[in-house]
Amino acid sequence: MDVYSTEEQQIEAIKRWWQEYGKAIILGSAIGLAGLFGWRYYQTHQLETRGADAEAFEQVSQDLATQGSAAFDRVAAFVSENQGNSYGELAALLLAAEAVKANDLALAQQQLEQALAGTQDAALANTVRLRLARVLIAGEQLDAAQSRLDEVTGDAFASQKHEIQGDLYLARQQPAEARAAYEQARAAGGVNENPALTLKLDNLAARPAQGE
Repeated sequence: MDVYSTEEQQIEAIKRWWQEYGKAIILGSAIGLAGLFGWRYYQTHQLETRGADAEAFEQVSQDLATQGSAAFDRVAAFVSENQGNSYGELAALLLAAEAVKANDLALAQQQLEQALAGTQDAALANTVRLRLARVLIAGEQLDAAQSRLDEVTGDAFASQKHEIQGDLYLARQQPAEARAAYEQARAAGGVNENPALTLKLDNLAARPAQGE
């Protein structure tokens, strides 16, 4: 299962932004790219600490990008030390993404739960819940995934929520319900920016419904 269909694009966007603007610039614009935290988070959630914290974040993010799983413990320690601030939240999301690539779903879940517990930003919380639901589906924790999806609110997240709901229905072997959820995601504008949704709809269109 493609847990994060655009995760690599998001990470590459963050890297390019960081190289261009430097560690002293507020990181909100980076996490606004590709919908990582959303425009609201970019506009309202600014970092108050720079200096040593910024340098530490730069180092662990580079370690994660170049060393992969060998850097997991260091990045996890950084996240714990920066619980509740934007450096820690961003590092947790980056670590969760790399953990998914390494098929360490337990670590990905733990990091996302930690990011969710530490943030007070509603848009970021919704984004984390959606990512967490994907990880839980991949780990076959379907009831827990449904609970996280039920917590997501707001029109800005409707398309993603319906799409992940469709994935959950597929995991439950309910293709008819999955198709309906994907159609809702398309109606909310999901197809325009998400070719994977079109592929899911096409695959279901070619698949007989149960009982046919």
